[in-house]
Amino acid sequence: MVSDAALARKQRFMDAKKEHGGSTGVINHIKTLKWNVWHDEDGSIISISKEDNLALSERYTLAQFDNEQADILIEKNWNLYRIRTDKINKHVKYIEVRPVEIEKVDSEQFFLYSVDQNSKRIHDIKVSLSSKALTVTAHKTLIAKYKDTSLEDAIIQGRKYVPMYITTPSDPSFLFKSITISLEELLNKKKVVVDLDDDYRGCSVFTLKLFDNYNFVEEKK
Repeated sequence: MVSDAALARKQRFMDAKKEHGGSTGVINHIKTLKWNVWHDEDGSIISISKEDNLALSERYTLAQFDNEQADILIEKNWNLYRIRTDKINKHVKYIEVRPVEIEKVDSEQFFLYSVDQNSKRIHDIKVSLSSKALTVTAHKTLIAKYKDTSLEDAIIQGRKYVPMYITTPSDPSFLFKSITISLEELLNKKKVVVDLDDDYRGCSVFTLKLFDNYNFVEEKK
């Protein structure tokens, strides 16, 4: 037995064919429609469609995006994204990658250090953030400290790797990207470049306070 909902969809399609001059006209018309994206209070995406859905609209908040804006969601895992509402104008919505909570760090031994807020001219390492990459460069004075050490045995405060966390601005609670830099590679190459999947300029970069001084540069491009 055909459900009432299915019959209603069929009738809407028949009406649309008549209005837009056949199936091809309907398809072209649908392409011009905005995507309806229903989300809850914290921005979690519930459903997306180009069709209206009164039941969803009564329970959740509706945001609309054009084809180019919504392309990031089509045939993707919606749980990786969320809808952010502008703080000033609640009618302005954005689709953004959902931050995930950063792993807890043992605060008794280490603490997270904001390299973008504590930049030093005299430094051990420099962290550069561009639209496409994060670059970590070792200063010559740091490299000199390890001149009598086999690089494969090099450690800094008991660690062979330096973690870098790209987070929401001034808040390490939400993580966009976690990057691990090998100390051996850094000392050997003097510079390690990590390609990024998005433009994270404007975000904060946190790390463990393994070195005495950090320098941070946000590139223009």
